[in-house]
Amino acid sequence: MNDSVLDIPGYRLHGLLGKGGMAAVYLATQHSLQRQVAIKVLGKAEDQSFTLRFIREGHLLASLHHPAIITIYDIDRLPDGRHYLAMEYLPGGDLARHKGELFAPERALEIVRQIAGGLAVVHAKGLVHRDVKPANILFRGDGSAVLTDFGVAKDLDLDSELTQFGIAVGSPAYSSPEQAQCQPLDARSDIYSLGVILLEMLIGANPFRGSNYTQTVMNHMQLQLPLPSLSGALGPFRGVLERMLAKEPEQRFANCQELLAALEAIELGDPDETRLGPG
Repeated sequence: MNDSVLDIPGYRLHGLLGKGGMAAVYLATQHSLQRQVAIKVLGKAEDQSFTLRFIREGHLLASLHHPAIITIYDIDRLPDGRHYLAMEYLPGGDLARHKGELFAPERALEIVRQIAGGLAVVHAKGLVHRDVKPANILFRGDGSAVLTDFGVAKDLDLDSELTQFGIAVGSPAYSSPEQAQCQPLDARSDIYSLGVILLEMLIGANPFRGSNYTQTVMNHMQLQLPLPSLSGALGPFRGVLERMLAKEPEQRFANCQELLAALEAIELGDPDETRLGPG
């Protein structure tokens, strides 16, 4: 079907929001409730493995309830056989749009707290997200952060068929060392990925990102960051980041409840005191 004339019963499409290798996302209005929604449409109907993964994502999202996890409204099929998900529309864009920006410590802490709260619910369901990255953190109109894209989420008690064949799943620049090595994953891998995001927001760059895939993977496995150099307004983050970014999972926070407690304990100084005034 030509998506330029895509027709989804019950919805009025307004335009394409984004497109990836597996699916496209459209902005639409749901006729019955007159609300804006985002509709994720699977690219191919004949690819059974993608279809099953897509349906699984919809069922998974429907089982998760938290302000920092995107809300799903419906799952159905188009006349041509492709499946689609109708989800809440998040007008604030994603965190990836702010690549290279320095976030105020208070704002970075707020975003990480919100996403860690959502991940706590994910992990409590016996799941690991496996692809926590800026492009999968979106914002509502009020600025609150929302975790999206659960297409690669996996039950913690099941081995991934991809990992069995030595294929790393996720985004290399934010993957934990064990994920990069195709080892079994648990909640601590998502905590590592969130730590990379926190560090990137605070210093304006991802120090693990190399010039190619191999270098990026090696950086996650070997690069020892000079976190003690964090000073001034960033000093209070040092201890939390050292644990979030520990190479060995056993040295990280055991779960997001521990992480949230540590984040709550961070005491930031008065923002006005850290600003440079005129000489």
